[in-house]
Parts: sequence; C-alpha cells; structure tokens
Amino acid sequence: MRYRNEIDVMETMLKAVVFDLDGTITKLKLPLELMRSDAKLFYISEGLPSELLEPADGISSSTAKAREYFLSNGISMNEWDVLQQELDVLMSNHETTSAKDAQLMPGALESIKEIQSMGVRTSVLTNNSRFAMDIILEQIPLEEHFEIIQTRHESPSPKPYPDGLLHMIERLGIEVEEAVYVGDAIIDGVAASRASMEFWGVATGETTTENLLSVGATEVVSSIVELPSIVSRRLEDSS
Repeated sequence: MRYRNEIDVMETMLKAVVFDLDGTITKLKLPLELMRSDAKLFYISEGLPSELLEPADGISSSTAKAREYFLSNGISMNEWDVLQQELDVLMSNHETTSAKDAQLMPGALESIKEIQSMGVRTSVLTNNSRFAMDIILEQIPLEEHFEIIQTRHESPSPKPYPDGLLHMIERLGIEVEEAVYVGDAIIDGVAASRASMEFWGVATGETTTENLLSVGATEVVSSIVELPSIVSRRLEDSS
C-alpha cells in the first residue's frame, strides 16, 4: 500500500535512486536496541553523565550529546576521534554478526533491475561498516545491481548527517534535485532533509508509515516492489 505526503514536489528529471540497506533492501537483522544501549553504556563508561541521555536517544543523538559534553569538558579532537574508533569497533561487532545472516527483501533485486531498465541509476548508502558490507556482498550479489555501495567508512559523517548523501551525489556527478533517497528509518529521512534531497519511505523496517511521513517522506510504500511504478510516474511527470 502506498501513502503520499500532500506537499508540492519539484518534478525535476529523476536520474538516480539511492537506497538504504538494512530494512530497505535486506531484512532488518541488526539488534538495534542492543546497539543503542551499548553506545550509551560506552559513553557513560567514559564519563558522560547518564542523566544527559534519554530513552529515546539513538546512536547518533547519543554521540552528538557525548561529543558536545566531552569537547566542552577538556578532551581534544584527537581524543574524541579515539573514542569514535572504539565505538566503531563495538558497533562493527554487532553488524558483522548480523551480516552473516543477511537476507534480501522479497522482490528487491527484481525491483532494482526494473528501475535501472528505465535509465535510472541506483546506488546504496548505508551506516553499516565496510567490513560488515563486505560480508554481505559475499552472500548477496549486490555489486552488479548498484553503481556505488557506500558505507559509513566512506562517508564524511554517518546518517543522520547529510554528508554521506552529499558525497554520494558528488560521486555520481549529478545534482541533489536529480536523486531520491529510499529508506526505512527516521534517520534516513532526517539525512535526506538536511541534504535537501527528496525522501521516499519503505515501511519494512522498524519505523511506521506515520513516522516516515512525519520526517518528510513524499512517498511511503509497504513493499519495495511498489517503487518501480513510482519511478515510472516521476519520469513521466518530468518529461
């Protein structure tokens, strides 16, 4: 089933669809609650007052609060970078375990092939680590379906920062208005909004249709197989 936000969308020629990975192309296997909890416990163990963190904080918001606290309380950027490297190892351990059991969403590759047949380029931007992504690629032939597969390790900053999407657009050699980001999470919509990129939601992860619409999704579908028809309509509208 498809939902739309009642907002005006500039009908610029669509040249590329950038996809999130977990919960969008592959089934959501990541232990997200455990990862969020471990990130909070890591920062607390390093000296972050626990009262600064809220139950609703995810990895990114916990990191933003930790960064502000630690940098304003005397640690250097080099020391902060070391903390980030340690957290990255912690998160990568969770990701690589889940990557070994990666499974495609039903109809995912067929839908991507159909989109490509319309002359639209496809790529992936994920917050997964490169190591976890390489494990997934050993099991699922994604490289032949995507022009670029970019992990957080190739992005200047992870989602919800817009840097990864903007870097992707630069690599593709197109304008932001000529691409759309497809994802299943609130951070996907926030990253797209901050990059001034259109966002389409797929309610196949942990986020509801209502929440995807609330972070600016112009389209929300209940299955990735609904996307080719939306791409086709967008191409017709901009021709």
